[in-house]
Amino acid sequence: MTRMTTRVLAGVGGILATVALALAPSVAASAHDYLVSTSPASGATQTDPLTQVKLTFNDRVLDLGGDGSSAILRVTDASGKHYETGCPTILDAAVSAPVALGAAGDYAVDWQVVSADGHTVSGTYGFTYQPPAGTSAAPGRTGPGCAARSNVVATPGAAAPAPTSTVSTAAPTTASSGNDLGLVIGIAIGIVVLALIGVTILLLTRKRPQPTEDPDTPANRT
Repeated sequence: MTRMTTRVLAGVGGILATVALALAPSVAASAHDYLVSTSPASGATQTDPLTQVKLTFNDRVLDLGGDGSSAILRVTDASGKHYETGCPTILDAAVSAPVALGAAGDYAVDWQVVSADGHTVSGTYGFTYQPPAGTSAAPGRTGPGCAARSNVVATPGAAAPAPTSTVSTAAPTTASSGNDLGLVIGIAIGIVVLALIGVTILLLTRKRPQPTEDPDTPANRT
């Protein structure tokens, strides 16, 4: 490999490394927090009396007010009554709220948090409550149990903000983050291809050294 070729390849390597470092923050920023586990689990049947609902995310949840006020966690039955008895608590990647469930039946958990990248994500999942016979049933409330934040998310029957994340144990596949990531990857691939084409053209068109004629060859003797 000639000295010129080595310099060219080193230059291309530097360009690609710079591009990779520049694109890394964009890729990281396109990923919102997503649920990795819930208690009760989504679709599960809860047979023991429940005192709290807990959500665990893949990354820390931002506590913008320092008191859990930036999160919402509500538990409702089929009639729309609320069974959360207080406001959410945020602890790193976990968000929980106290509950006192009513009669046996299906319940929905509605949540909204601010993910580590600063974006608001929300979702809904359900579980079934089948307590032992004789378990006392809470009467429930007609409004949210965390009254101070009742204006953040619409009450049942009203228009609610569309969720940007759903219950999942895998990386989120929302349209916005997927499109952003695809665009970043496409740009990176295009830059790499252009760089390789440039190196190929340079190597093919560079001048080759001309052989030096030997003065002692028969053609050069007089």
